[in-house]
Amino acid sequence: MTHKKITQWLVITDLDGTLLNHHNYAMENALPAIRKLQMMNIPIIFNTSKTFDESVALQNKLDIKDPFIVENGSCIYLPKNKYPTIESDFNIHSRDQYWEIILGKSHSDISNALNTIDTPTSYYKLLSKCNSEEASILTGLTIEQSKQAISRDFSEPLIWKSNEDHLQLFKQQLTDKNLNTLQGGRFLHVLGNCDKGIATDTLKGILLNQKITAGTEIKTITLGDSQNDAAMLNVGDISIIVKSPSNYNLTKTITPTIQTTLEAPDGWSQGIDDALIKAKDLQ
Repeated sequence: MTHKKITQWLVITDLDGTLLNHHNYAMENALPAIRKLQMMNIPIIFNTSKTFDESVALQNKLDIKDPFIVENGSCIYLPKNKYPTIESDFNIHSRDQYWEIILGKSHSDISNALNTIDTPTSYYKLLSKCNSEEASILTGLTIEQSKQAISRDFSEPLIWKSNEDHLQLFKQQLTDKNLNTLQGGRFLHVLGNCDKGIATDTLKGILLNQKITAGTEIKTITLGDSQNDAAMLNVGDISIIVKSPSNYNLTKTITPTIQTTLEAPDGWSQGIDDALIKAKDLQ
């Protein structure tokens, strides 16, 4: 006698431009969809370029208590109260009330690499070199939020100021240093050899190891809006591009399951509603 597999759905979502409005970071209109997912016991997992501090602050604001992924796939965090022990082949660290699984490189390693390449520093502006007032102007965040954005552990966002030829040379120099670059909605991110897709698959594997019920499978609804979300969207069982000013490169390379007609946060809710209908067909 064969038993039907139990399917656990996860929502893996980018934040800026996807759950949060690209221009003003509005999120309130996503709350009904968030509460609906929570009633259905579907975890809402941030997979973002934001930092640990930014992600924890937003989780607290939205009353979300699930794992999250920061700095474009550089590190996974799992709350200890939900996962008292973790079985994983990765090195597991402890940070506050979370287990920490690092997939990327440290900010200091990235800074050292940037200091040793030939690209003139006048070609780019590093977020970590900005004060909170300058960062606020670049990001549209409040001063306090900008402090959290500057405090990075595993990546370096920058504004590119030179031409495309210089940019390609810059990227090649970083590749030679075993580093990666990803274009987000506002910044070019320098990080280790990781991305949101690798982190999504890694987290799925970790969560499967925690399951007690035999035959459980994990499927994902992935949501993004810009090029740094491409790898995450590619590994989703249901992929959603949320309408955003950052769609221009992403839509050239990704054909999603769903493409919303509304921008975040309404577009996030629209995508979730459509995805839940499709999810029933994939059970």
